[in-house]
Amino acid sequence: MNTLYRVLLSLAVIFAALVCYSAGSMTGVVGFFVLGILLEAAFWLGIGKVFRSRSNASKG
Repeated sequence: MNTLYRVLLSLAVIFAALVCYSAGSMTGVVGFFVLGILLEAAFWLGIGKVFRSRSNASKG
């Protein structure tokens, strides 16, 4: 996958998480917080995947 595509996708996911957190805090809807948590987890897991692949590529 193209690096630019990964970066843009990661930024979009973390932005969506922040929007969900904001909407949940204004409206008090727990579902937005849960969605925000899931999106943030997807962001961090995706970032970790990128670092793991770079680390493996540099080793051999």
